[in-house]
Amino acid sequence: MREDYAAIRILEVVLALALLGSLFFAGMRIYRRLPTDQNGDPAATSARQLPLTIMLRNDLLPLTSSVAVELYPIDMAALQKQFAAVPRPGKQFEDFLALRLKDVTPVSVATDQKGRAIAHVSAGNWWLHARTSAAGGETLEWRLPLSVSTNQNTVELNRDNAYERAKKF
Repeated sequence: MREDYAAIRILEVVLALALLGSLFFAGMRIYRRLPTDQNGDPAATSARQLPLTIMLRNDLLPLTSSVAVELYPIDMAALQKQFAAVPRPGKQFEDFLALRLKDVTPVSVATDQKGRAIAHVSAGNWWLHARTSAAGGETLEWRLPLSVSTNQNTVELNRDNAYERAKKF
């Protein structure tokens, strides 16, 4: 009876080692298939900062001196789906968004005199929030979802893609 017990114990150890080995090799196989940076390191690709150029349209330049831009590393479409999935009586999406953004640190940049700003962000989904006050009392606000994936990313802020335009009289 002890021989049977020893044989079962040896079989258990062999199977456990086989399981650990298969998990290790499966992880290595997945790691090798990840996109790599120039040095061949897959982990460095997600941490690499990509330039994002933000341009103010030329017709807005005489009206405003600069635009403060905040970039949040969130997926706006996923947040909207999450908000719609669970009914929240009396709560608007603005309140839900403010709660989600409370603990998120944005990347902040401001446009220069030529209406350009360059932010360095990692690849992924981002949300742009910008606001400016023009000399004539008009305020413009932008809320744009962005997908950063390559080295050449440019966003143009203009009157057409503004979220809100208001004028004080």
